[in-house]
Amino acid sequence: MELAIAASPDQAPVVEKLAAKWQEDAPEIDGRCAEVSVRAAQSAEVAQSLTPNWKADSDVPRVDVWMPDSSIWIKSAAARPDVKPMVSNTPTVVAKSPVVMALPKPMAEAQGWPDKVISWAELAKTRVAGTTWARFKHPEWQQIKIGIGDPRASFPALGTLLSVADTDGDNSVTEAELSNALVLARASTVEAATSDTFLARMRQVTNAQAGLINAGPFPATEAQVAAYDNAKPKVPLVAINPEEGTVFADYQYQVLKADWVDSVRQKVAAEFLRYLQSEDSKKAYGAAGFRDAQLSTQYAVGLDTDLGMGSLPSAARDLPDIKSISQTVGYWTALQRKANLLAVIDSSGSMADPAPDGNGTRMQVVQQACLRATALFNPQSNVGTWRFSTELDGDKDYQEMVPIGPVGGQLPDGTPRKDALEASIYNKLVPEGATGLYDTLLAAYKFMQNHWQADNRLNLLVMMTDGENQDPNGITQQQLIQQLRAVANPDKPIQVLIIGYGPDANLGELTTITKAVGGQAYPARTGADIEKVFLATLIGRES
Repeated sequence: MELAIAASPDQAPVVEKLAAKWQEDAPEIDGRCAEVSVRAAQSAEVAQSLTPNWKADSDVPRVDVWMPDSSIWIKSAAARPDVKPMVSNTPTVVAKSPVVMALPKPMAEAQGWPDKVISWAELAKTRVAGTTWARFKHPEWQQIKIGIGDPRASFPALGTLLSVADTDGDNSVTEAELSNALVLARASTVEAATSDTFLARMRQVTNAQAGLINAGPFPATEAQVAAYDNAKPKVPLVAINPEEGTVFADYQYQVLKADWVDSVRQKVAAEFLRYLQSEDSKKAYGAAGFRDAQLSTQYAVGLDTDLGMGSLPSAARDLPDIKSISQTVGYWTALQRKANLLAVIDSSGSMADPAPDGNGTRMQVVQQACLRATALFNPQSNVGTWRFSTELDGDKDYQEMVPIGPVGGQLPDGTPRKDALEASIYNKLVPEGATGLYDTLLAAYKFMQNHWQADNRLNLLVMMTDGENQDPNGITQQQLIQQLRAVANPDKPIQVLIIGYGPDANLGELTTITKAVGGQAYPARTGADIEKVFLATLIGRES
């Protein structure tokens, strides 16, 4: 009688060794020889693949006992009504390990570790700002890099995202806190979905200097860092308890309630669990760097205190409920989505008037908001800018400032597009003329139809204006609506947003226009209001 166990990759080697040792005594259950087979499987993948309809001829391996690295994956699986009964047995915690920041030791020391507490949020801001390691007296390491992983696939990545995003620790992420998730998303440059992938790559480093150039902090469990360091790699990692606090990986033993887990397999599962709770098993887990179920390190001889391991994090955090976690991961996923954006900005004379909130002119507030908004987009997103008033280019009311293309790319002359966007917003948005709203919107919409992109991109046309149409020589509102409807292509959807900034914007007019193509108009009194519209659009939520 074989018991099939799916264990998270970090603990699978320990479980496999213990299973082999347990079987040395040829255990029998109800007169039948009992065997335990252990398969390493990412917990998120098992959570997604569980089904009550499993058949013996299925391509998916059988699972009798599931040993994920966190209870959150069990809760995630239980969110599916058909799977919920399968995981209704009460699981048992066999080990724990804090989620830490795994960082090459030289890099940690360069930042003042162990005397200084290092923060994910601060590192992320540093990365987004383009800071190099020269700031920490190591220019040879070049650009600062940071890795997060995929919170949909990795518990350390998920725990880190939750800790950084939920700054007030109330187990929910508000709109105000979304900026923390955004900075983390934009800072992530070390491409590895899981800690296992990152650590496997670090193990292959043969040249320490080259390894440091391509490395950075990455979420992992303390046990994973211990296993890595105990193999004496070229670049040692330290386990840092970050300023944001940490969550604990709690390694579960979940016997599935399924048709194929018959009474005999249930007995085998119970006997093997008793063995996993024995002194020998606790020592085996401890030798691999795991703490016991009570967080004690009495068995954890594999933890090197010189590399930051073994202490109990002072800022331990509880996991929020599954609804809050799903919401936060949903935000993260949306922030990873690439966009194809044309921003069309009003540069009419009225933009020189005082801003509604008294912070400079209308143009100055919009300029600052636009500059901050560019940081919202994935580096592979396409962004371009136009300005509009009246007769800017012959009889045209609009003029291209920066051609649409990847934010992280360059213009044909080699200028980084980010630099060009910043320069154009500062230097080309000069208030002059009247407001040529209708002609500009029609031209911009046609432009986006011609430059529409697939690959699940968000095709977005955003117009910012402080007034209403003032071009007597252009098309009328009725003509605009008719022509917008005529050129709209349901196979190439374009999301149209018009932000009416200030008291002179005619929101009724803007709403009527945007409804013609299924878009929306939003009022804004401050630069923060403008940024909120951008962010809400990216995450698919009403502003």
